[in-house]
Order: sequence, then C-alpha cells, then structure tokens
Amino acid sequence: MTNLTYSDGIAAARTMIALQGNASAIQRRLPTGWMLAPYAGDDLRGSSLRDANMLVPFHEVYAVRTRDGQLAGLPQVSYIAFVSQAREQATGELAHFHWFTYTEDPTSVPGKYDDGALARITRSQTFNKERRGETQVRETFAAVGDHGEVRLTLAYEQGGDLVIWATPDKPNLPLRAARNPEIVRWYQEDQVMNVVRSDPLNINRVSEITLEVRGELEDVFDGNERVVAVVIQRPYMRQVYVP
Repeated sequence: MTNLTYSDGIAAARTMIALQGNASAIQRRLPTGWMLAPYAGDDLRGSSLRDANMLVPFHEVYAVRTRDGQLAGLPQVSYIAFVSQAREQATGELAHFHWFTYTEDPTSVPGKYDDGALARITRSQTFNKERRGETQVRETFAAVGDHGEVRLTLAYEQGGDLVIWATPDKPNLPLRAARNPEIVRWYQEDQVMNVVRSDPLNINRVSEITLEVRGELEDVFDGNERVVAVVIQRPYMRQVYVP
C-alpha cells in the first residue's frame, strides 16, 4: 500500500449477509488466476464468517463525499453489492473481489467496479422498543432489475455480546474489480459491527430471514445456498483511496 490518493467517501448503514453459495458459479465470475477462498482462520472475520464464500451487503447511503466536491449521482442511494474472497494462485495473495451490484443510481452503471446493473429498489425498516435495553428491528429490501431481482426480509434483536467498534488509522481493506483486477480501491471504515447471527460462533439473535434471488444470479443462488452470518453495520463511515 503506497502512494494512495483520496477518492471518495460515504456515510451509510448496511446489513451484510454472509453466505455459502454455489462455488462453481462464483468462480466463473472471478478473474483468471484467482481461486475462490472461503473464510477461515482465527481472526474475527475468519471465525464469525467461517466457510462463507460471498458477502451480500445491503447499503443505505445517507451522504456522499467526493475528492473535488462535485457530486455526479444521487446524494442518497440504496444498492446491493456482491463480494467474494479469492486467492491468487501464482503469489498466494488474498483479496476481496467485487463482482456484481444492483443500484438505483443510473450514474453508477457500470460504476467504479464495472459491474453495476440498474434496479428499482424499495426498502423499509422499523425499530420497536417495549422493554428497557431491548430493541427489535425488522427490515425489508428489494431490488428489481431488467434481468433479475433480490428480496430480503430480516428481523432481529439489536445488540448482544458481539458489538465491535472498529476505527482503523489507515486504509486496510483493498477491494478489486472482478472484471478488471487492476482496479483496486482501498477502504478505511469507521464502523460499529453488530454480529446478530454467526453459525460458527453459535450466535443467533435473528428471528426471521428470507433471501430470494431470481434471474441472472440464480446460478449462484441455486436453492442450496446457506446463510452463515448476519452483520449489522450502523453507523458506518467509509473513506476510499486509490493508487
């Protein structure tokens, strides 16, 4: 990580679903020379997301910051990204690959990762507190594009034993574009992560979850996909740097 330049930032919230999907279908979306690498290891990501081979974060962006102060797209936007970890066979390097996006912003098609598809996105979220210190959350998120759709319904109890506030002092998470691995964006994220479900850690504060995917991603979501974890990131501030 050398000679990085500030690119852009967002203030947002996201609901991230970690899944184990059809490995062959995901592999076909990765660049040559890179092999899908499900999460493993003893760190937080490896332990809480173990065996997941894709992340599906549902974003709600409240504010956008650009390097020159000129905003090209929507100042508030909803989108869904699809990301997988892979290892380069020649060097052993691990990287996260951004391989598809549904977005409601026409200016983000194809977008910074060259994978954006326009969709009509609808969303709802309710918070219910009836007893001190206990908050129930229910949310729905739907994206309907020309060639496919994604629908999420989720209900959970906020909080629990695994709430982490992470504030890195420098960019520490590079994301590459699956369609062109030379495109890399380094993330620096100040965020509160609430792990409300992690099957590997035997955590489950989720009372309802349905994820329906139709159309162009049905090979990945072939009916055998398995939810591994649910992570709520609210609040969430991201600064992005590029080489």
